[in-house]
Amino acid sequence: MFLPIDIFIGCCCPNARCATILQVEFTIVFEDIIVFFIAVIIAVIILTIADVGRRKLNLHSDSTRKIIHLFAGAAVWTVPYYPHPWVATFVALLFVMMLGMANTERFGRFFAAMARPEDLDHGSVRGPFWYAVSITTLTAIFTFTGNAAIYFVAGGAITIMMLGDGMSAPIGMKYGANHTKVIFGSKRSIQGSLALFVFGFLGAMIAFWWFGIFSLAAPIFTPGVGYVNMVLLAFIGAVTATIVELISPKGTDNITLPMVSCVVMFLVAMQMGLLGF
Repeated sequence: MFLPIDIFIGCCCPNARCATILQVEFTIVFEDIIVFFIAVIIAVIILTIADVGRRKLNLHSDSTRKIIHLFAGAAVWTVPYYPHPWVATFVALLFVMMLGMANTERFGRFFAAMARPEDLDHGSVRGPFWYAVSITTLTAIFTFTGNAAIYFVAGGAITIMMLGDGMSAPIGMKYGANHTKVIFGSKRSIQGSLALFVFGFLGAMIAFWWFGIFSLAAPIFTPGVGYVNMVLLAFIGAVTATIVELISPKGTDNITLPMVSCVVMFLVAMQMGLLGF
């Protein structure tokens, strides 16, 4: 079934050049279904690896949780390959639903691989749940508005959360355990914040290459000034994420970090002329 939706984005001034018409086709073809299941399989494989690591290799839940945090979000890397990218939103939404229901009885093995000690007390995995909510929200915003071509902004923010935030805790705990400060209920260290910046910058660069160069017929980042803009945008995104994570109340960084980073990078990319409007 084909249903074209016209989305009007503009300002209240009478100048017609201030407005843009975007068209999104709310239809699903066989290729969408194939890519959807590939994305689901990627996420399930990561969850299964974490579960097997916990049960067979006796990995602590801190380690298996980080495996999931670092790699499960890679399912979004399939976004450019959907004929209708909005379908990708439902991959993340599927896991939002699963994580919302997960406890020791439902999806018990996956729950055990993701749960912190406090999660066992209240019977829900809040961190991974909000992780999936952030991915769902950002993917929906860019794909349901017909802006999948500039998904590199959302992809960058998501990958900063995956790699930057994913590496900050283990590095902070190993090298900064004796130099922590409690900020808004969370323990922070210079080592952990530095790890977030370094791996966040690396994650943003990888995402910009994947979504802004490799998967596009007409790359957004081109040699010369384009590459300089890519590095600068990744730097700004990583700095933003580091600051946001530092001041976020305990348990909220999986929402605040990707959302604020995405908004800041979007505004900067707009000023750079990378967004086409």
